[in-house]
Amino acid sequence: MPALLILNYDVTDPQRLDAYRRAATPVLLGPDAGELVASTDRTVHLSEGGRPAGGTHTVVLRFADAEQARAVYESDRYRELLEERLAATVPFTAMIVPAL
Repeated sequence: MPALLILNYDVTDPQRLDAYRRAATPVLLGPDAGELVASTDRTVHLSEGGRPAGGTHTVVLRFADAEQARAVYESDRYRELLEERLAATVPFTAMIVPAL
């Protein structure tokens, strides 16, 4: 079953995030990885239960299945790059969900 990797964050260092994106694109996207479904800095939050809303930027990647999404996210190649994204953002959410 296809799966979506959803990342949500606020950007604190746009230049550093751009460098991360250039390096992460070949790791996250491609025939053995995911497909970009959405990438926006115009996330609209519908806060429920009084919990704080998330960040302004959301990225959604589609993978063949949850195992592939997790394998790419936890790969050594991506883990080396993840520190750059975390340093350039305030992360709110990273999750894998089944897709239809």
